Amino acid sequence: MTTNQATYQVLVGNVGTVYSGLDGVEAVQTYMIYIDRSNMGGRAYGETVTLIREGEIVREHIGWVDQQAD
Repeated sequence: MTTNQATYQVLVGNVGTVYSGLDGVEAVQTYMIYIDRSNMGGRAYGETVTLIREGEIVREHIGWVDQQAD
């Protein structure tokens, strides 16, 4: 049996992959949680958070670390 479900990943700057799976709702929730963490502090503070669906970027929050790369 072949599945037509999309695969999702959430990547966070220096943290790495924080979600990988088939649940789009969970992927978006994880993405939003890590945007909060990027803005508030901790290991993800200032990091870029990227939501990927089937290998393509769907949403991206550019953290201050990458904004200062110029």
